[in-house]
Amino acid sequence: MKRKFSILLLLAKIAIACFTMGFLVKKIHFHEIRSAFQNPENPLFLVFAVFLVLPNLFLQWFRWHTLMRRLYPGTSPSESAVSLFGGMVGGFVTPGRIGEFSRPLFLKNVDRFQVLGLVLIDKLYAFIPILVGGLAGVVSFLSYAFRYNVFLVWPLSFAAVCLSGLALLWAFNPAWTRNFLYHLSVVFPTREKLRKFIGIMDVFTKRDACLLLAASFLLYAVYISQFCLLAFAFQPIPWTTALTATTCTLFAKTLIPFSIGDLGIREGAAVFFFLRFHVDKVTAFNSSLLLFAINIVFPTLLGLLFLPKMAIKN
Repeated sequence: MKRKFSILLLLAKIAIACFTMGFLVKKIHFHEIRSAFQNPENPLFLVFAVFLVLPNLFLQWFRWHTLMRRLYPGTSPSESAVSLFGGMVGGFVTPGRIGEFSRPLFLKNVDRFQVLGLVLIDKLYAFIPILVGGLAGVVSFLSYAFRYNVFLVWPLSFAAVCLSGLALLWAFNPAWTRNFLYHLSVVFPTREKLRKFIGIMDVFTKRDACLLLAASFLLYAVYISQFCLLAFAFQPIPWTTALTATTCTLFAKTLIPFSIGDLGIREGAAVFFFLRFHVDKVTAFNSSLLLFAINIVFPTLLGLLFLPKMAIKN
């Protein structure tokens, strides 16, 4: 019964992705999309965006390897890479890339529940820059949409700063999470697994938190830069417009993880936000789709190379 439900859920997510993409292609017109791909205004920006996939992947690996070494000091760089890229395959076919929690399957002689805890920490710290940048983008977008009405801009800015400050304060103090989980474990029915996660927080220091957060913000900056460069390749637009639209798009697709690989959701959000700044919808769609190909499809293909290793280890 559970397996049938999982299959139905997967099919539903595929259907959402196909329907959304089909709707967007029909609305924008396929020949316009193809023409823009064949004749970009500035192909050099495409080259720069593709080149940035290298620091993108390195920062993802660095973050994950740093976490693994804290819990398992003997973890080699190749083991971290196998686990990371292998998890990307699971992330590709799940909404919100939740399938990346399959990383423990690619590791040998580890406590898989504890490694799941590390993946959770990795994903939470990856979300902090998306939250901070997304809130700033939303404030900028709404300010523009409502002609910088002071009675709207100031309350929105204050709320965004407060939320961002709280998120950063939590991120810089991992002991807060540990203390919360410790008190929660007292009343939790199955304490043992929660205690394992608390054990992870014991070795995760404030220095580790700062390092992880710095890597996460650098990764976010690389991702946004790629998105902006791809948009510049198809149409000359102000960098402030590109920055606002891309941060809003990334924030929106993270909060609405309903399709496979976020396909269709990301493109629809990009069209919505770019169009509000009078940017051609073809530019928004193509740049978003290329971002998906560069940062998700390419690493997933690398991850497929590690699937045989998973079969051997398990």
